[in-house]
Amino acid sequence: MRNRVAILALAAVLPLTGAATVTAASQAVADPGSPNVTVKGDVDDCSNGGSPTVVSITSAQEARKDKSPSVTDKGEFKVTFKKVPTRAQTATALVTCDDGRSYTQKFTLERPEGTNTTLAVDLAPPTR
Repeated sequence: MRNRVAILALAAVLPLTGAATVTAASQAVADPGSPNVTVKGDVDDCSNGGSPTVVSITSAQEARKDKSPSVTDKGEFKVTFKKVPTRAQTATALVTCDDGRSYTQKFTLERPEGTNTTLAVDLAPPTR
């Protein structure tokens, strides 16, 4: 009789612990051991209408540059940082256009939450 009670008690508790495990697993956070973050998004023309040719992004730890044809042809950029710390920091994007003019934009560089390693940032010249 004791064995039956023990088995019934265990059978009643197991589904509860299983649900707690599933809930904990679905609440993932960024992997603190992975400092790799890809920053990508749209890049607008310079305020005078010049087409962007290069996107350079600088953080406290490193600088990355995208001068691929997709910057000019599609208005899109993509760079991968390999030293993003666990704490958010300010990064500066410099967009250089085909006529030599440029604009800058500051944004927060951080590790995205969850298992996502891509940070979406759209760049546009400042409005006056």
